[in-house]
Amino acid sequence: MIRRFMLVVFIAVAVLGFSAQFYRSIEDTIEIYPDGSAVITRIEKVPASDLSKIYISHAETLEKEKEVFQNFYDEISKSYYFLYGSVPGFGDRNLKVDIDRNGNYTCIIEMKVTGLLTHPESKQELLQFSRKHFSEEKVMLKYFENVLDGKIFETAFLGSEKNSIRTEKTTTIILPEGSRILDVLSPFQKEPQKSWSVDFGGGTKFYAELDVQGNTLRIKEEIVTGGGSPERILKDDNADLFEQLRDYTAFDIIFANEKASTKLTQPTPYKFKDDYSGSWSFYVSQTLSHQFTYYTLTVKPGMTASLNFGASLLWQHYWKKVSWWRYKYVLKKFQTTVSINPSLTPFVAVSSGASISKSWSYNITTKRKWITFWVSCVPVTLVMEVKFDANAQASISGIIGFNVSTTLSANTSLTVKYQNGWSKSVSKSYSYSGVQFSADAKVNASAKGSLPLTLSAYVYYIAGPYVQFEPWIKGETFASAGSSNQVGYKITAGFNVNGGVHMAGWLKNLCGNIPSVSYTFWNKYWTLANSTYTF
Repeated sequence: MIRRFMLVVFIAVAVLGFSAQFYRSIEDTIEIYPDGSAVITRIEKVPASDLSKIYISHAETLEKEKEVFQNFYDEISKSYYFLYGSVPGFGDRNLKVDIDRNGNYTCIIEMKVTGLLTHPESKQELLQFSRKHFSEEKVMLKYFENVLDGKIFETAFLGSEKNSIRTEKTTTIILPEGSRILDVLSPFQKEPQKSWSVDFGGGTKFYAELDVQGNTLRIKEEIVTGGGSPERILKDDNADLFEQLRDYTAFDIIFANEKASTKLTQPTPYKFKDDYSGSWSFYVSQTLSHQFTYYTLTVKPGMTASLNFGASLLWQHYWKKVSWWRYKYVLKKFQTTVSINPSLTPFVAVSSGASISKSWSYNITTKRKWITFWVSCVPVTLVMEVKFDANAQASISGIIGFNVSTTLSANTSLTVKYQNGWSKSVSKSYSYSGVQFSADAKVNASAKGSLPLTLSAYVYYIAGPYVQFEPWIKGETFASAGSSNQVGYKITAGFNVNGGVHMAGWLKNLCGNIPSVSYTFWNKYWTLANSTYTF
């Protein structure tokens, strides 16, 4: 039921274009012990809304599938590594999700982490707690990419510049009891900062303030993700923007504590992927047909179909160094690939009691697979869909019944890429076998049946690749051929393959601001038979 409702939500947000602001809150409490280990309690709340439906769908799958939990763990732990230089640990027993009767979502995670304290290089008797004190420039760039990846998916969900997500985040850091703060420093600037702001353009803004009271640090953030174009990222020189993002909530706290452990715990590292990529698959096996009737004419196209449908998304970030810890950004490449290897047995059965011509179209059924995963700070829903339609056309010059069928196979991979402009690439192979024909009269007639499969993999049911894979078969009879109890016939069949990609959010803006691209990938047809039939 929740997924059916989500489908309606996605269509409404994407098509109706009304304005909506979504809200969520995150509370982090980090209690640090004298040896540098700590307990992190994370509480995230999303009030009942279209956004909370995404969180609830993810939570339902989180309980059932180990891969989904592992992905969630990796993404959550990575975000803390960027901030504090160490990966926290937690298991499913440390995770509690509550969904009340009104649809409000709450998730509580309790994590343990080591290595949050170090000694300043020049004063080993003191202690240092750091936030965003990146160990090397590569880690900083991965942090930037993590922010970008999250916003790419969030803005795809928003679907329109009218919509936004507002996140209020409070982080409370409690230093070991008896700590006396001596200094607040900036890792990258000469002067320490206690307030920060970053404006990406298009309504996406970060704002934060740091308050220090006794041995407690409190960071209050307001993060707004807008659905508009991030103008500052799109500028040729965007190094200033990423310098601001580097400095955002970054600080070093120098403090003294007489009870501090002489041996501090060590941080746990994180192993990074090169760029964002995801791939998914969907197997469908279906026998389907539809009978079209018009007066005395009946045409029944049908097909037995089995296919593996695969889809993938990939983008690559590129950073150009300007100076010390300062970089410019551009999206190097976006690529999506759809692979299909169908085995199909199409047929057309015709029965006519008079001379008549007609054409029809009909949607038979739609199969869907819902996939959920976590990227950066947001749950993502991807809908893989195979829509089966039936088309038929016939032109009959008398009373006749005939049937045609064959088996068609294909293996194709279709890629759409943006890299300094849009392009496509195709690999394909195909074959046919088992041609069959029968007829019961000597009449001129033709009938064509096709059962287009529209395959798509849409993020939030809004953006992603799609392909229309259309197998077809056509039978023709000729009264002029053969003897009195024979009819000439010809059978042709083939494939038409078209498709492209729908774009939304920041990814659309970074790829030339084009909402969609489409291509004719390939076409193929055969003359399967050209002979006479004795009835």
